[in-house]
Amino acid sequence: MELAQITDVGLKRQSNQDQVGIFANQTGQKLLLLCDGMGGHNAGDVASEMALFQVGHQWEEEGSIQSQDQIKTWLDTAIKEANNRVREKAQQFMGLEGMGTTLIALTIYQGQAIIAHVGDSRVYRFNQDTINQVTKDHSFVQELVDNAVISEEEAATHPQRNIVTRAIGTEADLTVDVQVIDLAADDILLLCSDGLSDMLTQAQVIEILSQDTSIDQAAQALVESANASGGKDNISVILARIEGGDMP
Repeated sequence: MELAQITDVGLKRQSNQDQVGIFANQTGQKLLLLCDGMGGHNAGDVASEMALFQVGHQWEEEGSIQSQDQIKTWLDTAIKEANNRVREKAQQFMGLEGMGTTLIALTIYQGQAIIAHVGDSRVYRFNQDTINQVTKDHSFVQELVDNAVISEEEAATHPQRNIVTRAIGTEADLTVDVQVIDLAADDILLLCSDGLSDMLTQAQVIEILSQDTSIDQAAQALVESANASGGKDNISVILARIEGGDMP
């Protein structure tokens, strides 16, 4: 698996409240993590950093995961523990009240991607000029789409599209969505914050990922294009190109 990660403050924000990281457990299995923090006075930065390193460092200490079900349970438990830690910190310090963060966690096991997520950061799967959104946003606008109030096209430009309905740190009883997708060699998995997905159409993403460039160059090109389109938020990207050796 070929990996690239990048995070950028964008053109409009004063600080970067996104976090990205790639962590390896005791057997060398990689966990890709992306968080998009929310909250005033840089509280979102605290939430995203806490969640990322809480889950990431736990993964680094893990050495006994041997099945898909174990991974799914591990991710659910670790993310809920991170939720509790962020909530405890927010209650201890007045300036951190209400802070929260989205989170995506993704690992590859026997030719499949196991994905856990909370919030509106996304995972896409790209292959042969086709891209599919794998995760479903936990957002107000997604609920409108699900209830047939608005179309997906209307959702893309809806003024309330950034209202998140589920996030780490904002609720005591957190539900984590965990899913498994089959992979093929040469798939590219894109993990991104809404600073990318709000700025670029899927056609623009396809154009960039279709280029004969390195995975690092592709990640950089995505960020540059998001900034060229306005750069209204922090922009974070993790790319994973699946290779033959990742397949069973």
